[in-house]
Amino acid sequence: MTESAPRQPEDPAADDSEWILRARSGDREAFGRLVRCYQRRIHGLGVRLLRDRDEADDLVQETFVRAWRALGRFDPERPFLPWLIRIATNRAMSLLEIRRRRPTEELGDSIPDSGPSPQEEAERKRLHREVRREVDCLPEDQRVVLILRASEDLSYREIAEVLGVPIGTVMSRLSRARETLRKRVRR
Repeated sequence: MTESAPRQPEDPAADDSEWILRARSGDREAFGRLVRCYQRRIHGLGVRLLRDRDEADDLVQETFVRAWRALGRFDPERPFLPWLIRIATNRAMSLLEIRRRRPTEELGDSIPDSGPSPQEEAERKRLHREVRREVDCLPEDQRVVLILRASEDLSYREIAEVLGVPIGTVMSRLSRARETLRKRVRR
């Protein structure tokens, strides 16, 4: 008997409140559905914030364990993804603080990039490394805001909620990050 591929979830945001209510009642299968819908998104965020796939794997697990434990306090009328992103971002920030206190050895880029031709691929990889290197050099508060906006496509309001800062702070950090990148990449 051959195993079939796991069923792709429907539109993740369309009916989260139903799944959340079922999960709050102890339905682990309903919570599993939420995990399947959002785990790749949280993992991608973790890779970008932590720059380490193994730590991102752990971050996904910790995020969903924390979400499960706090699900009773979550308002199912609100969007689920920004709440998850807030949990993941807060945990990632804690891990970054711990990492900053102890020196570690960086292993380098491990995210492959593909393109239609070897020349285009090489140029894209070079540019990707350059931008990533410059993003990594940004102050952490600017880097996190930039990642949440550019990679996660969160609104200024959602970023402000995730980080617990005013929208004006989000806007100024993002503006400074973009300006710094513009100047550095033009070099």
